[in-house]
Amino acid sequence: MAAPTAINVFGTADANNDLVDEPASSSVLDVTEFKFKTSRERVERKNNNGAFRRLEYRNPLLNISLSAFIIGATGLAVAGPGTRVTSLANFAAEKRGFDPSAGTMILEDSEDTLSLTEDQTTSMNILHAPYVVTA
Repeated sequence: MAAPTAINVFGTADANNDLVDEPASSSVLDVTEFKFKTSRERVERKNNNGAFRRLEYRNPLLNISLSAFIIGATGLAVAGPGTRVTSLANFAAEKRGFDPSAGTMILEDSEDTLSLTEDQTTSMNILHAPYVVTA
């Protein structure tokens, strides 16, 4: 007798809301969560009464955080802090004005988790700096 299948899937995938494994070129991370956080540095100019007379928002940054099961011990799955990330499958198109083809993405930190109850997981923070040009 044949063994039952491990997973039964019903319905269709939603391309707008489904996560894909990272990186697209050779999937080594089974992504379970992907977050985008945009920010800018605020520069304040005050008048003689201490009230704001001008606010400047500079240096746009996109902070990307992801959580995933490690399914292959190569590439992004084992990269260290400061490593340049050349592409992300879940950030393949412009997001909130940030273009993945402009600037540089850098792996800032990662945290791996080993457990008796589930496969090895990792959490990563990646910084996308659109005005940092890497040759």
